[in-house]
Amino acid sequence: MKKFFVVLVCLIIGSLVLSAKSVNVEFWTLSLSTFSDYINSVIDTFEAANPDIKINWVDVPYDAFQQKLIASIASGNPPDLVNMNTPWAIDFAAQDALSPIDEFVNEVEKYVYLPNYWEATVIDGKSYAIPWYLSPQIMLYNKQIFEEAGLDPNVPPKTWDEIIEYSRIIKEKTGLYGYQPNIVAHIDLQEEGVPLISADGKKAIVNTPEAMSKLKQHQLAFKEALMPQDLGGYQAGTQKYAGGRIAMFPVGITMVKHVQINSPSIFEVSDVTSFPLGKGKKIPAGAMNVAVPYNAKNKAEAVKFGLWLTSPYWQVEFAKIATVVPSTKISLEEDPWFLERAERDLNVKAQLVASESMIYGFDQDAIGKIIGPAKYSEFRRILDDYWIPAIKGDYTAEEALSLAEEELDDLLSSEF
Repeated sequence: MKKFFVVLVCLIIGSLVLSAKSVNVEFWTLSLSTFSDYINSVIDTFEAANPDIKINWVDVPYDAFQQKLIASIASGNPPDLVNMNTPWAIDFAAQDALSPIDEFVNEVEKYVYLPNYWEATVIDGKSYAIPWYLSPQIMLYNKQIFEEAGLDPNVPPKTWDEIIEYSRIIKEKTGLYGYQPNIVAHIDLQEEGVPLISADGKKAIVNTPEAMSKLKQHQLAFKEALMPQDLGGYQAGTQKYAGGRIAMFPVGITMVKHVQINSPSIFEVSDVTSFPLGKGKKIPAGAMNVAVPYNAKNKAEAVKFGLWLTSPYWQVEFAKIATVVPSTKISLEEDPWFLERAERDLNVKAQLVASESMIYGFDQDAIGKIIGPAKYSEFRRILDDYWIPAIKGDYTAEEALSLAEEELDDLLSSEF
């Protein structure tokens, strides 16, 4: 009996010791419940490799996410690791609601990621997030229209200049629009290498030769009716491409599946190529990240799990079930699964093409970290208010860029 009592006490003490050493990390994702098997696999393998850390995963709907996160931080009971896009990460970091993570990540671990995406959430030299998956763009094009125009569908355009050349031929030979751009001024300009603002964020830089050239290119394409005259953007372009009324559609990779489901006859004659490059050789691709609230209780363990979750292996595995590409240097082009399937599945080919082009990828919202989210929103509105009317002929390119830069300078020097 005495021996049994001693063993029981040892077991209880041992259990208490293990319990005391176990850390529970609360991890919030953003509307990823449909990928629960994948997320649970990541967690299971992490916990097996790190038996002293337990992950409590909570998926939060997109619409409720910011309000719920703000409330949890304010109450002093935040999650330890949260999934958020780059604009949100910048916004929360600017409000001192996120913790820098540099003390928990070494240079070798940082080297795994594409530097343009790691740097997107570095503010004043401090890293505030680990990049996760990317949603890049490609160009979807109609091979049948190419053939009707006498163009080789196996040699699609690679630059915006070539898009214009191809569109003129398509317009002349078929009467159809060549392409549907999704015109957003601050993205157009960054693709051309226009910096938008000075390094200190106090002066606008939009009236440059590169900006002038891009705006005049848009104006000429509009005047020649190479693009639809409504400048309807993404939604209108989707309808026109699915209806066989435009030949080329620069768009997010998820559009391939949309066309496959909603317009199978157009899907059958479609192919994909990389997003066209401008003078700046940049391709827009928004990123999801994981970050640590400033008052999280288990920061080191949270970052350790974040690095596991966003490792090349798990990002490539995620891309097999979600239409995304990794933010790591080791990506889809290294995996036989993608190389084999890309030959027969246009959706996989789109992912592979996008992944290969991510050396040019950039997060179009990263400048918000310099001027702050409120000014950044107004900055984009002012630019679009001159850019789009100028394309339609309401301003000359010179007038539009001069007036926009003047108004943007006033914004940047204000207390807005």
